[in-house]
Amino acid sequence: MNPPVSKVLIIHNFYQQSGGEDKVVEQESAMLRSRGIETEHYYVHNDSIQSRGLANMAKLAVEAAWSLPEFKRIKKLLLQVKPDVVHVHNFFPVISPSVYHACERLGIPVVQTLHNYRLICPAATFMRGNKVCEKCLHGTLLHSIRHGCYRGSQLQTIPVAAMIKLNDLIGTWQHKVSRYIALTEFARDKFAESGIPLDRIAVKPNFVHHKTMKTQYDPNDRYLLFVGRISAEKGVRNLLQAWSQLEDRDGLSLVIIGDGPEKAELAAAYPQEDVRFLGKQDGDTVLDCMSRAMYVMVPSIWYEGFPMTIVESFSVGTPVLCSRLGALEEVVEDGVTGFHFQHDDLENIKTVIRCAVAHENYAAMRQKVSENYAARYTEEVNVKQLMAIYSEAMEERDYEAAAPI
Repeated sequence: MNPPVSKVLIIHNFYQQSGGEDKVVEQESAMLRSRGIETEHYYVHNDSIQSRGLANMAKLAVEAAWSLPEFKRIKKLLLQVKPDVVHVHNFFPVISPSVYHACERLGIPVVQTLHNYRLICPAATFMRGNKVCEKCLHGTLLHSIRHGCYRGSQLQTIPVAAMIKLNDLIGTWQHKVSRYIALTEFARDKFAESGIPLDRIAVKPNFVHHKTMKTQYDPNDRYLLFVGRISAEKGVRNLLQAWSQLEDRDGLSLVIIGDGPEKAELAAAYPQEDVRFLGKQDGDTVLDCMSRAMYVMVPSIWYEGFPMTIVESFSVGTPVLCSRLGALEEVVEDGVTGFHFQHDDLENIKTVIRCAVAHENYAAMRQKVSENYAARYTEEVNVKQLMAIYSEAMEERDYEAAAPI
């Protein structure tokens, strides 16, 4: 019988610029509270780094690998809160992996969601020079230092690589975390390949709330839709190049929602009437556009952590055309909930768009998309998965606390 979970301490190091990971933390916390689970929080923010001054930056670099001050703070908090489970989302760079050691010292199980690949790759993305790179997974972290993979700086990459290697050597990744949560099977396999025990890695995707849309796909207003950051890794440039070469578009248009470093350049380069750049839009507008789109496009050229855009699209019944790369081809079932294309092959992108637009069973595909969302990506499904993971972590943890420091 699984032990009950009544109190969870959620730990997260927020980023300077809020992103999808921060939203997931807030969303999961609200989900737990709505089920009567008491949640406590330990949050730190990266913007606090800016106020530390140059003299303390070297100290911060060292503490990113293992922070004694954070160890003491978290240990004190654990004694006060007495949670059943600690759930860590992001420890980098302020909190550090010392959080796991504090939990182990007091015999409290700890769950870590793997939102990115930071435990393996200093850049956290498996990407270098706009291409997928797994050199640090299959070789030495010296590759990352040589190429300055963290923020384009060799100097700044050194402490990140040291953090990964030190905690690998002392067994932090392998032994101090009760359960990891990978967002996809693809990510689970990558982390297992790095040396984390496979049986400690559960797979639980993120979820999105379903909203009943007043609008729906109109075959007389056919468009493909991209939603996201307009930057190199998202593959918008390849999509636009393929689009401009696509013949006989027959009233089909391409709509692009989002902002980013490549937006101005690409908008100027592709001024044709059937390409519309709408800029950044609010969530309701995005879902409305998704519900009316024929397909949502995800042409990423990197290993997406978990493509929330796909699940949002599924939640309103719209299939997806995506790169045949990493977790994308796992989340989108080719020919069932969308279609795959080769992200760096313009001819293939064009071919897939033509075939998708002419798909004979398009209505059935939209129905399948809705069924897939209901079976995998709702809050109701997600909370059951999360509670099961917490219970497994509690069952395996040795509750006899070690001697205090």
